[in-house]
Amino acid sequence: MGKPIVHFEIPVNDSERMSRFYTDLFDWKFDKQPMGSGMDYWMIETTGRGPEHLGGGMYLKQGSESDRPRFFIGVEDIDEHTERFKQAGGSVIIEKQEVPGFGWSVIGSDPEGNVLGLFQPLQPAPQTNRTQSTAKRRRASTSSRKTKRKAPSRSSKKRKK
Repeated sequence: MGKPIVHFEIPVNDSERMSRFYTDLFDWKFDKQPMGSGMDYWMIETTGRGPEHLGGGMYLKQGSESDRPRFFIGVEDIDEHTERFKQAGGSVIIEKQEVPGFGWSVIGSDPEGNVLGLFQPLQPAPQTNRTQSTAKRRRASTSSRKTKRKAPSRSSKKRKK
């Protein structure tokens, strides 16, 4: 099965005007995020949130040749796919860089000059079996209570009457 498109980007000169344009036209939602090094980035929600929904981003043009709309293809190993990209005739424009909190990206152009990106998401944290550990804690707590209980004293029996 092929690699999916997982993200798109739109470079703009006027973020307010363009976010209104896309909101009015397509009902997209924009959320401004600081991305470090003084760059603001607007996350775009097109149809909802989550891995089954294609989202994007908008940023102010930086004045480079790569400031064109582009899409990102999801890959499992960005280093391996960057090498494959080069071997297939692609050129890297922006080397591997971290997307804080999300993963890693590389931006390049195909043999005809179309700009595209590769994106490797952060690996999800391994899931712990909370149910099992909770059950173990309960058993340990119950068994420690059983061993700590004392027989009722005579004075407590007298109070109950």
